[in-house]
Amino acid sequence: MTRASRKVTRILWDSFLLRCPQCGQGHTFKGLFKLNPTCEVCGLQFERESGESVGGMYINLGGAELFTVGGFIVMHLLFKPPFVPHLIFWILFNIAFVLLFYRHSRSLWMGIAYLTRNKE
Repeated sequence: MTRASRKVTRILWDSFLLRCPQCGQGHTFKGLFKLNPTCEVCGLQFERESGESVGGMYINLGGAELFTVGGFIVMHLLFKPPFVPHLIFWILFNIAFVLLFYRHSRSLWMGIAYLTRNKE
């Protein structure tokens, strides 16, 4: 693994763990949904423009649908549970996943934005 790919991996992993993509120490969120405007350690502004979080919503939606549809199919093929309770479980799972994965997907998107932003 090259030095550049290790740096990219570290930034994305730090972002996924809700840490600042620049220093890896500050926290991107306080609470469940409250984004910190800047890193308390290095001062990096997390969201520079309005609407920058849309990519995080796509990551969240993609992950939720992948796990929900994939899980539904695998469980149905392996265990053949009754359809209605099975469907209700996966609908509730999808809602919980979207809510609980929100911070991680948005923070991951901030890491991607950090990697691709123009360093002026």
